[in-house]
Amino acid sequence: MKEDKLKKLAEELKYLKEEERQKELESCNIESNLNVKELAKEIYDKRGIDYSKLNTGLFNNIGDSINEFATIFKNSDAKGKMVLDILYMVILVVFIKVPFDLVRDVGYDYIELLSTNNVYYKLWNLLFLIIYTIVLICTLIVLIKNFIKKYRDSK
Repeated sequence: MKEDKLKKLAEELKYLKEEERQKELESCNIESNLNVKELAKEIYDKRGIDYSKLNTGLFNNIGDSINEFATIFKNSDAKGKMVLDILYMVILVVFIKVPFDLVRDVGYDYIELLSTNNVYYKLWNLLFLIIYTIVLICTLIVLIKNFIKKYRDSK
């Protein structure tokens, strides 16, 4: 029972650095009637972090990833290497757009051969914009999760 509460508390304290988390887990007194979320709130309050803003929002998973990304960056010692990794992610996102633009332009040429109606151009452009947005969001999620895993495991 105590081990389960310690695991849950460790999950709740995921926004702290690994050393800080371990220190808090070792120093806390887990009682059977104590709520893990309340204990986590006390620990975050002690460190000046607003616990109520950590796990809210429509896109909770994406928000958690971005928040953890920012926390790791803020607490890291190797900021130069992290800046290069972030720059790599930005360049990759920019280069993902190139194939979409090429295929969209080829489609414009075929639409021009088949019809002179302007609505088809707009629908074709909207289709590729939606597909690109979906691919971009998925790519960013994967890149941020890999970034978090890389820098969390390195500590």
